[in-house]
Amino acid sequence: MPEVSGLNDLLLALALGVVQGLTEFFPISSSAHLYAIPYLFSISDPLLASRAFGAVLHLGTLAAVLVALRSDVTRLLSCALVPILSLGRRRGDSADERLIIAILVGTIPAVIFGLFAQEFLDTSVRTPLVVAAAVLAGAALLWVADRAQSLQRPLTGIAALDGLIIGLTQALALIPGISRSGATISAGLLLGFSRDAAARISFLMGIPAIAGAGALELRSLIQDGVDTQHAAPLLIVGLLASFFSGLIAIRLLIRLLSGGKLWSFAVYRVGFALLLVAVALLRGEI
Repeated sequence: MPEVSGLNDLLLALALGVVQGLTEFFPISSSAHLYAIPYLFSISDPLLASRAFGAVLHLGTLAAVLVALRSDVTRLLSCALVPILSLGRRRGDSADERLIIAILVGTIPAVIFGLFAQEFLDTSVRTPLVVAAAVLAGAALLWVADRAQSLQRPLTGIAALDGLIIGLTQALALIPGISRSGATISAGLLLGFSRDAAARISFLMGIPAIAGAGALELRSLIQDGVDTQHAAPLLIVGLLASFFSGLIAIRLLIRLLSGGKLWSFAVYRVGFALLLVAVALLRGEI
């Protein structure tokens, strides 16, 4: 029988994993929620409250999107491998090549911002007021995008410039509260893509971003000499929870998007931001 404190930690890891899986794909910001939960409930466990734990949970959501979009991922991988295996004598589908280029171009801004603004992201933006302000900014973006007159551009119509624009919004989502999925889906809608195409672009472009963040933070977790006997069960529970809840979130979001329900997430974000501000006021932090 585990000690009560250990059982509580496992339940908390489970809860954080579920939150990560849902909020990674729902446009309400996973980073804001993983920041807010330890803040609101005064979680003291250094592992569960760390960015490293949050990044490991991202690996669960990475697995979820790979499973949910396995046909797209397999097709794009095949397209990328064709010229390599044929020594340049054959080319993949041109539409898939454009999508691969857009994803690669769109990943660059997040990599640059993440590398050169790491200290800023670790300190200056991780306060209740900044997170609340970012949550509200993301709500406004969702509200506007939900009312955009979509031109119904298909996924096959994407270009490198589209990838760059969507990638810039993905880079901004490194600030807790903006929401990577919310920003990229909104950018896709404002660029005239159909709701389904905007969602798929968001999910596919998130694969390298989520993988990179998870791998870097997992390496930091190992290098910091974390007590693996304590950490391993928590990481496994959290990762599995984020995987299964992520699968559910992807399917639900695609249904909600088809019905034009982004405004509901904007309303939720406003309430979430007000909660953060209210708690900060009650604690005398502002």
